[in-house]
Amino acid sequence: MKKASELGKVAVDAYKSAPDKGIVFHERYLDLKESEQRKMRILNKHLLPSDIATEGEFELPKVRPYSGPIPEIFIPYSARVCYKSQNKGVYCHIDDTCFGTTWTRPVAALKKIGKYMVAIAPDHTLWVDGLKCENIEQLRKTRTTQLFWQNNGVDTIQTASWGDADSIKSYAFDGLAEDSWTSIGHQRVGNKMEQRLFRFGIQTLVEKKRPLGLIIFGTPLDFDPGVPVIIKPSFISKLRKL
Repeated sequence: MKKASELGKVAVDAYKSAPDKGIVFHERYLDLKESEQRKMRILNKHLLPSDIATEGEFELPKVRPYSGPIPEIFIPYSARVCYKSQNKGVYCHIDDTCFGTTWTRPVAALKKIGKYMVAIAPDHTLWVDGLKCENIEQLRKTRTTQLFWQNNGVDTIQTASWGDADSIKSYAFDGLAEDSWTSIGHQRVGNKMEQRLFRFGIQTLVEKKRPLGLIIFGTPLDFDPGVPVIIKPSFISKLRKL
């Protein structure tokens, strides 16, 4: 059995081998001492260059639009890479624990999603009753991961999510691209207040970002958002039918 120190060395070696694969990191990351690299990895600051564009009061990374083809089949990130994956998409509209490695093991995740035709950006949960700082950190993870994937040649479709009405009006869509296909996870909404909040989120997204269309994973919309809509089944919606 390996000691903890040996396991730690294996993890460090994995990062050191990443440059050989041509992965794009922060421009200073590879020149730093290992102790300084570890500091950058604490918040995954090594994943993006220092000169990225940002948007909004909280300076969320600005991702790039996707206007390409939409695959017929999407596979959940938690599943194994499937046969003919280059013709399929991969999505993260599942429980956060099922795609946590996109943040905790970003290099390994990059190699996995790079085998698909297109990837849906991680959908880190925003809470209606959550603290603003918590929701903003969730958005930072989503935008950072998407831009890291894009910088490394992976076609990625942005994910829109929100918490309460204030998040919709102020920061929830900061960093999203205009004129892009946009993905949303949608499970059946319960009471009327939740329904109004969801519709307000969609309407505000369309007004602010003018998406080319929406890819809804889960329950179909019961209203016309004013842009094309593609409905895809999600892992969670399939479970609820059992």
